[in-house]
Amino acid sequence: MIDYNKTDDEQAEDLKAWWKENGISVIAGIALAIAALFAWEYWQKYQIKTMEGASALYSTLQTTADDAVAAKSIQELQTAYPKSPYAALASLETAKKYAEKGEYEPAITALRWAIDHTKDVDLKNVASIRLARVLASAGKYDEALQLASQSYGASYESVLEEIKGDIYSAQKKTEEARKAYERAILSAKNNSSELIKIKLDNLGKGA
Repeated sequence: MIDYNKTDDEQAEDLKAWWKENGISVIAGIALAIAALFAWEYWQKYQIKTMEGASALYSTLQTTADDAVAAKSIQELQTAYPKSPYAALASLETAKKYAEKGEYEPAITALRWAIDHTKDVDLKNVASIRLARVLASAGKYDEALQLASQSYGASYESVLEEIKGDIYSAQKKTEEARKAYERAILSAKNNSSELIKIKLDNLGKGA
């Protein structure tokens, strides 16, 4: 605080003394602020560049009909951009292609990779639910049932109960399958329950 009762020379001496005592701290604070600003700008540019690179590879994956090019794009996404949502999405699509061909082991591997690397809760949930379905198709019922029995939120309830019904049906546990399908129908939205009703009807009336 300036003391107006002092002469200019005295105030100047006070300022010199204050600067001598605090100057280094002031300069250091300014330097840190500037460094933080540049670091933030660098981080923003890095994030943009990373997303652009991952997006380009994902676009290639979606448009190419060449399996070798697709495989290379997926590998580069997983290696160079493992935390990018594009890498997880690419793994989900890869798993889907393998599962549709009945190649369950590589599908399981791709889904596990997505679960282990994505930080997006919705992507992790989708990958986990798809993994439960693929495990069931591969005959790994206990693991599939354990995964389907975890908590994913109300919006996933119908599909999870359907998966449980499929598992119980494959295990010839008709009563458990019936109850699971009924729960799936009750929690289903719109017309998504039609297929489940067919599965339920195919169980018959039971013993």
